[in-house]
Amino acid sequence: MKRRSALLLAIALAVAAIDLLPLGLLLKQAFTPDRESFAWPPTWWPHEPTVQNFTALASTIELGDGLWRSLLVTILTVASSFVLTLPAAWLAARQPRVDRPLDGVLIVARLFPSLALAVPLAALFVYAGLYNHPAGLGLWLAHTLLGIPVAFLILRSGFRAVPLELEEAAWLDGASSFGAFWCISLPLVRPSLAAAAILVFLLSWDEFAYAVLLQVTNRSLPPLLYYLAVFGYPGLASAVAALMLVPALCILLVLEPALRSGGLTGSSR
Repeated sequence: MKRRSALLLAIALAVAAIDLLPLGLLLKQAFTPDRESFAWPPTWWPHEPTVQNFTALASTIELGDGLWRSLLVTILTVASSFVLTLPAAWLAARQPRVDRPLDGVLIVARLFPSLALAVPLAALFVYAGLYNHPAGLGLWLAHTLLGIPVAFLILRSGFRAVPLELEEAAWLDGASSFGAFWCISLPLVRPSLAAAAILVFLLSWDEFAYAVLLQVTNRSLPPLLYYLAVFGYPGLASAVAALMLVPALCILLVLEPALRSGGLTGSSR
């Protein structure tokens, strides 16, 4: 048993090291001066650590605009995904005849790659005045299309884990269907809400295809990172990537207690 535990621990540490290696290299590059970025052979640690990449970013207007635009689009995406999927997920969990058609529609929607949908969406948004919108409203609508299937699948599993008898008891006490949903089922799926919020947040925060095609000049952070890397600024690109980690880590820390209570398995009973 001890040998097995030691083996599992070694495997877990190896997997963690492999997962954390790219993060370590990213942070290393963010604090590496330009003259060392292209040095050969590459180093595992900068000889002269510097924060010049971050100070250079702080002086650019595009970074601030991209940051608030990314945050706005991501927050709106999470909110709109919940508004649209909460009633659908609850209904699918309670009505099998509704569940299968919704499953089919969402699966078909996810079969199309983002690049295939971006072109017709761009034409539609040009007509509607949402293409390259300064607040990223077109990008928000596109990200909502991506977030709905993810939120639906997680929330449906959460509602399925809530016994129907609890809602029926509320109905006998005089509650309406909406009252039973709001007061009984919804509080019990808070862990699933947290899990869905994290996944939809990360999906929108890191999405690139829609962002680069629908926001040509009013960019969010992923295209900005891409262009910095392509045009030969690895230090600045790594600094942007490091800054992008901060909101993601914050949302994980805030919602981590809910995840520990079983966010991906249903209610917290």
